[in-house]
Amino acid sequence: MNFTEHTKIRKEKFGTVVFDTLTEKIFITDEIGSEILELVKRRMDVPEIVSTLADSYDGDPEAMKKDIAEFAEQLKSNKIIADSAQE
Repeated sequence: MNFTEHTKIRKEKFGTVVFDTLTEKIFITDEIGSEILELVKRRMDVPEIVSTLADSYDGDPEAMKKDIAEFAEQLKSNKIIADSAQE
């Protein structure tokens, strides 16, 4: 996964602000969402993100996988990220 060319991100104390310059929409994430976006920036896919975050947080890995996949789908549907194969 990678950010689309019209996406700008800015890290803040509370999380991350995501700005889509094409639609002029703003999205705000919390700290965990911010960590996921940082891993997307490193071009990690969902399984890699789950593995990385599972090392940092307690919780059911299957539940984490579901939550992260849903977050990634929201990002894709808002054209914030794209699969590497689609670039």
